[in-house]
Amino acid sequence: MMYLTDEGYKKILLKIREVVSKDDFKPNFYDSTEPGNKYTTSNCGFCNDDFTDADTAMWPDDFPSRREMLYRKDHHKCPFDMRKKPDCLGFGDGCFHTCLLFSNSKKRKKFGFTFNQETIKKMVANTIRKYNDYKKPA
Repeated sequence: MMYLTDEGYKKILLKIREVVSKDDFKPNFYDSTEPGNKYTTSNCGFCNDDFTDADTAMWPDDFPSRREMLYRKDHHKCPFDMRKKPDCLGFGDGCFHTCLLFSNSKKRKKFGFTFNQETIKKMVANTIRKYNDYKKPA
């Protein structure tokens, strides 16, 4: 299995909501600039493998020493993804290009994003609500 199940996706969203709702939560992110070791991570998005458990890990037999998360399906959107619709094959795929946490201030302003706990909590709640609406039977 290479992709998160819908249940695994929601489980991670709920973990993120739990973390960002804590009184002592302080949002942060890191954007590596080291040549040959480029990565981005935050303490509140899908780029954080700390939200992974054995059920959502790419290599469950090696968990917890390898915490890499299974890939997300197109409809498994990160709360901070700026794209209206995920386009896995287009230029600019990946958190560095599509994430409000890592975007420049002009893009953040366009989306009305301020980097604080209240905004992050609202974005996570909105993503959960959209997912629940998506999963409702027709």
